[in-house]
Amino acid sequence: MAIEVITVDQDRREAGYELLEKTDAFGFNAIGAGWYKSAPEGRWRFFLVTPMIDSRGPKWVYDRLMSALRVVKIPRGIKPLEIHLASPREERFYDLRKKLRIPDMPKTAEVNLFHAHGDDLERLGIYAIVLYRMGDMDPRAGDTARIFDSRVKKLLAA
Repeated sequence: MAIEVITVDQDRREAGYELLEKTDAFGFNAIGAGWYKSAPEGRWRFFLVTPMIDSRGPKWVYDRLMSALRVVKIPRGIKPLEIHLASPREERFYDLRKKLRIPDMPKTAEVNLFHAHGDDLERLGIYAIVLYRMGDMDPRAGDTARIFDSRVKKLLAA
């Protein structure tokens, strides 16, 4: 039996790297990032996992992220409504590294991808996932939010 690898196309893959690099540059500091497909007939969505969702709320984070991305431009291949912000405590992302036995991945956006699909993921409501980064919970969410907010304000003022 052949192993099927379910993945995003090259344009989305490159757009995801570019978006992750841009968010890193203005201090978003995502602990997880990649594409996921919620069902076999569903669409791919780009996700960023951040504890700022828990400390500041999704609206605060999304508003600042979209303000910054209007300045630095969202890469072609990703639409604003395809960007999903997630808390590391959200059930489908909570402890995902351990559940899927994901190896340590570099903090920087590199061309190392982790692909997964199958029963373990489907129980979490995810049909397939392609990861650029998935780290452990960052206890400095407050610091991240402060730095992110400051850098976005500087970017908007420029």
